[in-house]
Amino acid sequence: MASQINRHLWEALDFRLSELLRVDLGVGVVFGVAALALSFTHPDAVVRAAPGAIGVVGVIVGAVIAGISFQAAFMDQAFLRKLRAIESEPVYYLAPFLFTAVLGVISMLALIVMSAVSPTAPKALIALVSTPTALLTTWTIASLIPGLATLVQFVGLKMDALDVPDDVALPEGQQQFPR
Repeated sequence: MASQINRHLWEALDFRLSELLRVDLGVGVVFGVAALALSFTHPDAVVRAAPGAIGVVGVIVGAVIAGISFQAAFMDQAFLRKLRAIESEPVYYLAPFLFTAVLGVISMLALIVMSAVSPTAPKALIALVSTPTALLTTWTIASLIPGLATLVQFVGLKMDALDVPDDVALPEGQQQFPR
């Protein structure tokens, strides 16, 4: 059962390289490199950043879940029929928020590990933990922008759907209920 649910999530995310190589990943890489450098020059500063980042990522995950809920609430049967008529996948509009939520959970796990590292630990250990943690955390934060862009696109689509009758016909050859 759990693997079935996870399979649906990974299919919904539909990772394509073009969807990963965006500005938000670039922001994460910059902060990852900065954390690497700071790990050797000011390791205490890197370790001190973890508790604050945990709060920020927690708020982001909550906001993302709210965004997903907002979109899902507006996907009634009439709107879903309209999406099917234009051969658009409804999960497409949820995917950026789903991605941010998954990234946020991974970031939280990394931040928990980071918060357990002592500022007096070997600098190489701090660098090993802080570099991917900073990358994931700032990538999570920056990935809100594409999610918000998709939310705006979704609202525009809802507005466009107002002009289409609710009993829109299905594309040629498509059944009402899939087998």
